[in-house]
Amino acid sequence: MTKEIKHSTAHPDERTLELFALRSDLLSDRREEVAIHVKECAGCSALVSEIGEYYAEASRLQSAQQYESAHALYAPDRSIRPRWYSQTADVAPRPASVPQRVARSLRTYPGRWSSGALALIAAAVLLLPAVFKGDDNLAYVRAKDEFIVAYNASGTELWRRHIGEGYDVKNSPNWVGWRPERGLTTCDVDADGRPEVVAVFGWTNLKNPTYKLDNRVLCLNGDGTEKWHYDVHRTVRIGGIEFPDNFKNLFLLAGDFDRDGDFDILVGATHEPWYPFVIVRLRGSDGSFVSEYWHNGATPYVVREDLDGDGLEELLFAGQNNRLGKACLLVLDPRSIEGSGPTPKGFELEGALPGKEKFYLLFPQTDLIARASDITNRAFNINVRANGQIEMIVMEPLDDHRAEVYYYLERDMKCVRVGVSDHFAAVHQRLEREGVLKRPIDSKYLEEVRTGIKYWDGSRFVKRAVPVQHPDKTAQK
Repeated sequence: MTKEIKHSTAHPDERTLELFALRSDLLSDRREEVAIHVKECAGCSALVSEIGEYYAEASRLQSAQQYESAHALYAPDRSIRPRWYSQTADVAPRPASVPQRVARSLRTYPGRWSSGALALIAAAVLLLPAVFKGDDNLAYVRAKDEFIVAYNASGTELWRRHIGEGYDVKNSPNWVGWRPERGLTTCDVDADGRPEVVAVFGWTNLKNPTYKLDNRVLCLNGDGTEKWHYDVHRTVRIGGIEFPDNFKNLFLLAGDFDRDGDFDILVGATHEPWYPFVIVRLRGSDGSFVSEYWHNGATPYVVREDLDGDGLEELLFAGQNNRLGKACLLVLDPRSIEGSGPTPKGFELEGALPGKEKFYLLFPQTDLIARASDITNRAFNINVRANGQIEMIVMEPLDDHRAEVYYYLERDMKCVRVGVSDHFAAVHQRLEREGVLKRPIDSKYLEEVRTGIKYWDGSRFVKRAVPVQHPDKTAQK
């Protein structure tokens, strides 16, 4: 006859659970009863697991002592990835080292340890802090495997914070992939000598994020706790049409750009799906709003460069102007992030003053527009070359080729040279053979592209390299 096992609702005492974890014969008559309870009780199950881990740890330590010197016993493995993270975006610290866990066991279960083991572990707990004094100073961060991961200068992981599926710099667009600090960076935002973490998330398509992040600017303290956050919420009207509150933060810039002693965070946010685009200036110490600049099209490629030698770095933003149908480059004084950029009459941002650009350039579409798949060409990158020239790379809107045009600008924005990529040349020659295009790429062709650049003078676009004046905000095509 099968013996009936009765299940008691009372929790077994700690000694009983200890004997159960050790599979002791002293518990042979109650083992099945305790097993049923442990299976159904999450608390007792967790305690049994913890007891088993402690005993396994003690056994390993005592065995290793016979063969290794004391300093080799307790080398913590800090490269192990934590096995859990909080679904509420709490910071997951690095795993406790072996000596830390054993010390905790000594405090919690002192009766378990033999006198010999107690002496061994007590000596280890006293000696190891001096031997393995960790570096808990934040040095850099990475967007990796759904997490913000923080490291010290030697590459040891300090903590990680869960963001969501898809959060990884490997999945980023070019403006973040080439410059990861545009999406996630460390900087001392409050001048206290300790770095903070600043991040934006709209550059990636997050799946199941912990909370809404597309429009959030997040600043974390060096230990991973939140310092402040700012959400980009805007409802605007352009040409009589209301654009609802639906923005994504594409990139960030961090620095004391205007050299006033206060750290700034600049965030580029685009309305979904097309435009407008806004550059928001925040005070780094607390995330409070300072000013903003509006533009009819995203300008996610950015460089900082002192163009006029006055010691203040100008901010060069490259992208596209959807309403004017051209790739564009705008140069802003970091002290004047305000107003709105040039746009055709009837498409002004209601209530906005004219922008304070230093320069504003439009780049022509080439004859490849005959095979274009979009209404506008767009910037693909911007660089400052070793000779000081600005390299502006414009992509023609073709689906099957990376047809790039390279513009080389002096620091006064005058274009001195134009070139094309091999892809551009290849597709152009194919279309010539097919009879779609009638002229080859020669010096005359490139000169016409070069002189096709237009400059906003404050009231209209002209063909000479001039800085912007600001009498009117309406652009004439």
